[in-house]
Amino acid sequence: MTDSTRKLNILITGATSGIGKQLAKDYLLEGQHVYAVGRDDDALAELKSLGAETIDLDLMDREKVIEAFDEIADVDLAICGAGMCEYLDMPNFDSAAFMKVMSVNMGTLSHAIEGVLPKLIASKGRLVGIGSASAYVPFARAEAYGSSKAAIHYLMKTLQISLAPHDVSVSLVVPGFVETPMTKQNDFPMPFLQTPKQASQAIRHGIEHGHEVIEFPKKLTLPLKALGTLPDLIWQQVSEKINKNSQS
Repeated sequence: MTDSTRKLNILITGATSGIGKQLAKDYLLEGQHVYAVGRDDDALAELKSLGAETIDLDLMDREKVIEAFDEIADVDLAICGAGMCEYLDMPNFDSAAFMKVMSVNMGTLSHAIEGVLPKLIASKGRLVGIGSASAYVPFARAEAYGSSKAAIHYLMKTLQISLAPHDVSVSLVVPGFVETPMTKQNDFPMPFLQTPKQASQAIRHGIEHGHEVIEFPKKLTLPLKALGTLPDLIWQQVSEKINKNSQS
């Protein structure tokens, strides 16, 4: 991906909703070749009308993912954006909900990586995973979602090391709150809420400049990172206050 004038082959999972859909649209407007992976028929039809090659695929089915991605000729950039969120309400720890979130968020990502990695090694391309600012500090009710995103952070940062000898670049995207169908369920204040267009712009800019970590908006992510370095008692008090405010 060193020649910015060359048309790129871009694979995007989670391309039928939220950030993934906006990325697909924006890359198509740039004239890139986009493989849009998702499950929403209407969104896939819309993206196809814009010029995308669409793939209706259940990313939780490992064999089908590998089979489908094997049919793709070339991939220079893979953005893995599929995922979900469910909150837990204590003191009832719903292990089924917890494991669902962990399984979907890690399963869709790991299956996509396995399927697309040979293409990225061949092209010396870039792999992008979507984390979350929620992974920086623990927040009540986000036990499942935050845990899954913390796992994604670890995975992507580890892959930055292990894939470097194979000339595959890896970026971790760390968004704050973005106005998507996923965040519509949130019944608490979402500071510095971003639009999908703002999120897409930040991600595309970070990828273009080869950033290993793409964080936005900095007004939210930087304070959360700083908070995560403070003693446990401090961020626990902040988290408890946020949780009380969300319940009032």
